[in-house]
Amino acid sequence: MSISGQVSAASLKDTVRQAIRDAIISNQLKPGERIIETEVAKSLGVSQVPVREALRGLEEEGLVKSVKYTGAFVTEIDISEIFHMYTLRAEIEANVIAHILPSLTKRHFGELYDIVERMKTNGAPHDHAAASALDLQFHWTIVEWGQIAVYNRIWSMVNNHIHRFIAYMHPRTIEDGRDDYEYHKRLIEVLEQGDIDRAKADFRAHIMWAFSKLSTTSGKGGAADAPE
Repeated sequence: MSISGQVSAASLKDTVRQAIRDAIISNQLKPGERIIETEVAKSLGVSQVPVREALRGLEEEGLVKSVKYTGAFVTEIDISEIFHMYTLRAEIEANVIAHILPSLTKRHFGELYDIVERMKTNGAPHDHAAASALDLQFHWTIVEWGQIAVYNRIWSMVNNHIHRFIAYMHPRTIEDGRDDYEYHKRLIEVLEQGDIDRAKADFRAHIMWAFSKLSTTSGKGGAADAPE
């Protein structure tokens, strides 16, 4: 088990929760691994109380499972559940696009092009962490423009699971950043055309294609294991 970081006194529970969440999403804490409260508390320099509270919160997020008389464990990755999370994310983004597209301006498109340009010029062509961060920034920027709080909350929670899945699979899914550039550039071009139905359809297809690509290379179950 490896969790490190400095914890401020301002909000121990939230800070500890974020530290453990980050360790799970990045797969420092592996699926099925036991989370030992005393070890986490020692590594973060806190008491066991905020660790216990943080684990309860992470259980609500679906990242941790408590087993009576045994302890807390990182949840396993369920390919069927991941499929539904991608589906939910696709619907959220499609709904946000329908809401914001009529009001998008050149400034908005310019902001998206800036992100996509960094995908093209991304230093190492196989820098998965950088590519993943830029993909996250692109989609989160669009969701945030919607200013729909419930979508923001659900999207963030779902995306934690998705990025955990990506990190778990990433040795087999690293691709040239130029591919990400082309995919996302086409999405912006669709948005610029102003056709809401097509934009919604293309974003849905893009997100579900990402799931299909990852799941079929996972070795832990593929698209065939996901619901139709």
